[in-house]
Amino acid sequence: MDKLLQNMVIYSTILAVGFWLTGQWRAHGMIPVGAPISHYELNDLQGGREFLPSDGRAQLIYLFAPWCRICSITIEDINSRHADYNNVVSIALSYQSVEEVRVFVGEGAAPNQVLLGNPALAGEFNILAFPSYIIIDSHGRIAARRTGYMPGWMLSLYLAWYGVE
Repeated sequence: MDKLLQNMVIYSTILAVGFWLTGQWRAHGMIPVGAPISHYELNDLQGGREFLPSDGRAQLIYLFAPWCRICSITIEDINSRHADYNNVVSIALSYQSVEEVRVFVGEGAAPNQVLLGNPALAGEFNILAFPSYIIIDSHGRIAARRTGYMPGWMLSLYLAWYGVE
């Protein structure tokens, strides 16, 4: 029994490290860590305007496309954090209509925390795949970035590590 538990711990650790490294490797071509980002004024799902980045606080930017299968799995974890974290913002890219985005994010999303991205933002961040996660530090610089599936427990660790509250 001890051998079984030991093997489970080893394999779980290898799996977790594999998830992490894959996401980091896929993000290699994105905007570099340490780069400042431009200021954007983006529409939210209610027609309001939100500013990116927020001043003086670390922030997670979750970039998604409504047609992305992995995004349809990860959006629930992001939506659940909208209520708990003020600094988690979802940005739709590669969408056909605002209604498509509304349907995709569903009832769990805070409408003012789901923004409608544009080609300029996608180009600056050099988004190569979805979903993409970008942490912006309190000075408006890229602190971290990754792409691909991230389980909820890993997302919690990611937010805690970079001080996103």
